[in-house]
Amino acid sequence: MHYSRLLNSSVRLNGSTIRLLLKSSALLCGLIAASFGNAQRYPLSENLWSSQEFKDRVMGSYGVHTQLEPKLSEEESELFRTLTVILDSDLDQGAKMLQDSITPESSAALDFTLGTIRIQQNNPALAIESYKAAIKKFPNFMRAYKNLGLAYIQNEQLEEAATMLVKGIELGGGDGLSYGLLGYSYLNSGMVSSALNAYNLAIALSPRETDWKLGKIRCLVDLENFDEAAGLVAEMISEKPENHELYLHQANIALARERPLEAMTNLEIVRRMKKGNADSLFLLADIYANKGMFPLAISAYDQAMGASGKKEDFNKTRRAMQAFIEFQAWDEARELSKLITKRIGGVLEKEQRLELLNLNAELELSLDNSEAAAETLEKIIEEDPMNGRALLLLARFSWQRKDYEEAEFLYERAANIEKVKAQALLQHGQMKVERREYAEAANLIRESLNLDYSPQVADYLRDVEEASRMVF
Repeated sequence: MHYSRLLNSSVRLNGSTIRLLLKSSALLCGLIAASFGNAQRYPLSENLWSSQEFKDRVMGSYGVHTQLEPKLSEEESELFRTLTVILDSDLDQGAKMLQDSITPESSAALDFTLGTIRIQQNNPALAIESYKAAIKKFPNFMRAYKNLGLAYIQNEQLEEAATMLVKGIELGGGDGLSYGLLGYSYLNSGMVSSALNAYNLAIALSPRETDWKLGKIRCLVDLENFDEAAGLVAEMISEKPENHELYLHQANIALARERPLEAMTNLEIVRRMKKGNADSLFLLADIYANKGMFPLAISAYDQAMGASGKKEDFNKTRRAMQAFIEFQAWDEARELSKLITKRIGGVLEKEQRLELLNLNAELELSLDNSEAAAETLEKIIEEDPMNGRALLLLARFSWQRKDYEEAEFLYERAANIEKVKAQALLQHGQMKVERREYAEAANLIRESLNLDYSPQVADYLRDVEEASRMVF
């Protein structure tokens, strides 16, 4: 039995080793929030809803298209001629004129037109009523089904939207818009494979529509067909290199393919385009930190906190600071601490503020600035007597300066705090090992192991027990 191995191991087992392990799955979740928005509702782009081309496709003309369109009487045709002039300047007046003209016997085209005006007024609930009225009067009204599907989408009734869009397609309205909106409805309803089929048809009919390509990319990512998704994004970037959202999608796919350096490049491009948001900047900073590129990580963390300024940012930067301390990047840890105070110090809650003080104390202990660390820890404990982490750090400080009685008192005090009890018992046991009090050490370590099992600690306990037997 080598006692030196036991004594040296106390440093290795002193607390849990903390590393900044950024697995692709975790990164993917972070970037989905940054690039896709709400993970449960994929949005259509604002350009689609506001573009004149889209309005024209929704509005169509008010004339008769085919045998599947309702006819207008001469009086209704005259109304439409007047209405066309009014709608160019006043949608509300046009809506009122139509509402006053609609009767149970009037053409379904009037109800259809009123519904379309309601869509333009961003009132999908009233649009739905008008389109339903049009279909009741004229059951094979193809455009009414299509626009009713659109109104349901605006009203976030996706199942109903899909049903109406399919009916419109069956009646001959199978254009790019219908298939694209059908894909959108399926995707947000979790029917990913069906959504992919719909998007493929939409792209075939409307190859320049960005939304349908983005929808297809989301389907491919959900189906883990990352190579095809990457190819489509690359094609879109070649067409629109100024679109920063495409680089975020490319970063997302790179992470899914476990290519963090590619993701880093894309995120940095977005940053230099001055389009990075807090989520993408935090993610970029995490990747830099994980790759040991600490100065670049610090810069990105600073910019991310500047873009957000929320107390929730503390958890992200806290993990990074802990990792810097673990990696012995002392200067970066101190710099990050200063930035946290500068950027979000004013919004931190009490628990977060004390946690930051704990990290600063841990940093000072790592730099052998024990007195400064002890002063900070005593302030924490004075404000929060049940701060387990501060008690453990102060106990370690007392242990290091050979004040074993004070250290033992602090470890026993920390062991009464459930959150750190296992760690307090383990460290107390390690101190006992250093003093060659192996029997007491074994009891403490065994109790810690019962609370928080670790194969490493189990091996350590066996060594301590062996040492105890050899002593006696």
